[in-house]
Amino acid sequence: MEQSIARQVFAALDADPYAKQAIRLRIANYSAIAKRLNIRGASFHAVKAAVRRYAGEMEYHTYEKGLKHILAGTKITLKSNVAVLFLAPGYDSLVRLQKVQKELGKEFSLISSPNGITIILDQEKLGKVKKIVRRKIISELKGMYAIILTSPFEEIDTTPGFVAFVTELLARNAINIHEYYSCYSDTAYVLGKQDALKAYGMLDKVLG
Repeated sequence: MEQSIARQVFAALDADPYAKQAIRLRIANYSAIAKRLNIRGASFHAVKAAVRRYAGEMEYHTYEKGLKHILAGTKITLKSNVAVLFLAPGYDSLVRLQKVQKELGKEFSLISSPNGITIILDQEKLGKVKKIVRRKIISELKGMYAIILTSPFEEIDTTPGFVAFVTELLARNAINIHEYYSCYSDTAYVLGKQDALKAYGMLDKVLG
């Protein structure tokens, strides 16, 4: 029974990023966390003991210094007039888009998955792209903003936690991320206008 409770507590904590972060930073109140967890058929003391055991067995990664260094070396860019196209999957669309990718310029991102294609581009180029893939369009977003974070690649490639830190910061402040992508040294978030301005202000303080 004790092992079953411990397994449930461990699984619950693995799925709770906020409690897990507090434990990792050694600022957690085990009693508060035990009360937060909903473990059926387990007493408070058994759950608290399992939380304490979880903390004792956790691997503590000391990457905060590396993360702070990356943040200090990251540049932030805010771009307006961004559009997003969502397309049905299809090899023919990918081929046609790749042929005009150079013409569309660097403000063009193409993300493909088995379930669809996402295009993020300058809104001025939207009409040209829609002519190429008109029959494949599922939906579109216009008047969006993009926040682009450019970091030192050698460091961001080997230090865990950067994307998680930024994304969690936005989520904690109720900022809705419409689209996200990461490529080489760039990490980009597509947001609505008000969310983008709010996010830019927060990130500018953090990165500064």
